[in-house]
Parts: sequence; C-alpha cells; structure tokens
Amino acid sequence: MSAALEPVRVEDLGTAEVREQYGRDGVLFLPQALHPEWLMLIELGLQRVLMNTGQMKHKFFEDTPGEFLETVRNFDVTPEIQRLAYDSPVADMISALVDSERIWLYSEEFFIKEGRGCERTPWHQDLPYWPLNGRQIGSMWISLDPLPQSECLEFVRGSHLGTMYDGFDPGQVNADPTAPYYDADLPPLPDIQAERDRWDIVAAQITPGDVVIFHPGVLHGGGQTKKVDRRRTITMRCYGDDVVYAKRPDSRPTVPLTPGLSLALNPGDPLRHPYFPQLRPLPEHQRV
Repeated sequence: MSAALEPVRVEDLGTAEVREQYGRDGVLFLPQALHPEWLMLIELGLQRVLMNTGQMKHKFFEDTPGEFLETVRNFDVTPEIQRLAYDSPVADMISALVDSERIWLYSEEFFIKEGRGCERTPWHQDLPYWPLNGRQIGSMWISLDPLPQSECLEFVRGSHLGTMYDGFDPGQVNADPTAPYYDADLPPLPDIQAERDRWDIVAAQITPGDVVIFHPGVLHGGGQTKKVDRRRTITMRCYGDDVVYAKRPDSRPTVPLTPGLSLALNPGDPLRHPYFPQLRPLPEHQRV
C-alpha cells in the first residue's frame, strides 16, 4: 500500500516552503484546486476527442481484458482544451509553484480506463520521452472520477533527483512493462511493482476537483482499476523560463512527435517553438 500524500493549499504554492517541498519530493497534492465548471469543460473536451475519428488514440494492453486508451496533444483540435489551458487556473498554479511568470504548454494527454480490470499504467518517468530539461516544470494530473488511493496515480517520492531511466516500450507492455523504449544509452527501468517495499511510494485518494502536480522526472505509474468502473484523467504539462531543448537517444522519436523541432533548436536552446503555445502572460490574441 502506498503512503498518503499530505495536502497542500493552493494559496501556499508560491511560498518558499512549498517550493522547497516540490523540489525535494517532486510531487504535491492539492485538494479541491479546480472548480466543477473546469471539470465540466474537460469532460466536454474528452467527449469531443473520443468522437473525433481523425484524432489518434493509442491502446495499451490491446486485445486483453486490461486494455485502456491514451490520446496526446489534443490542444490544436479541441477548443475545450484550449479554453482550459488559457482560462483556467492550471497555468497560474504551476507558475506560482515553479516561480516563472512566463509559462508554456508542453502537451496534454488523456488516459481513459473504462470498466473494472483495466491494467496499471506501467511505472516510468516522462522526462526520458521528452526533448527537454529544466527545473521550472510541472505536470498537473486531473481526474474526472473519484478514485481510491489504490487506483490513483502513484509516485516514487524524490526520484526526479536520481537516475533518469529509459522509458517503457508501449508496444511491449503486454509481455514486459519494463521493456526499454530506446534500448540505448539510458539504464533500464527497475521493476518497481515487483519490489514495492524498496521504494518510497505515495498517492492520494481523489475527489473530483483535487489535483496532483508532479515533476516529469518522478517515477510514477497508474493503479489498476478494481473498485471503480471509470478512471478518466487528463495531464496538463507546463513549463517556465529555464526549460531548454535536450537530445534523447536517436533510436526512437520523442513523445509526442515533433517533426522539425531538432532542426529549429540546438541542445541547450530555450524551448520556444510553435509546438508549445505560451499561456502566461496571456497572449494578446486571447484577451477580451
């Protein structure tokens, strides 16, 4: 069983104490940080994405009882996700936490687990998949459904300060959830699920409106659905001034696909590109 994350108040995100906690632990739990209307907007956006046959969707554990869906980078084709990014307090909360007045959206991603028995999202770090490095970054994980702590996203506290491992290969999760993504340069993922007692695993019981913010270098994995019939979540990934472009092994592309990015930027360049819209300060074309 994972340990419970201690709650943090939204109004304390900009304090030195909470910033230090985030720097140390890499994960924070914020109860009732989002108004129900923002959740309604997310649900409408999810319905649009699922109805959009032209939007790519990926299946984990395909053709097994544990199958679930994932879909990434819906911002450009989903007005509800645009409004969430520009109008909701998501970017403001991350801005206060990482101490950057300028905030950009890296990407967003839905995970949809319908029915009991959906498999775990395998343990991994996001950072190996992404072509970036930096301190001023946070991913906000938002659930549309109530979740017991055992079925929430779980985190290895403080693991963003240690080794950056290879990612898992989504195409091989049925056989081996630690099978390497790049299989080059980066050390392989440990089998955390098989050795849970060795790791400082934390999670939270979720009521819709609660959010979790975490650094993409933190090891994390999503609980299997056993008690709930629906587990629909979105992660909003935002970053500030100090984030730069970084190379990853050449054997596989970074996620989500960003063709042309490596032609526009050199390693160490600030991560500025039309792929990543600026959210704060609010762009002029979004002001009324």
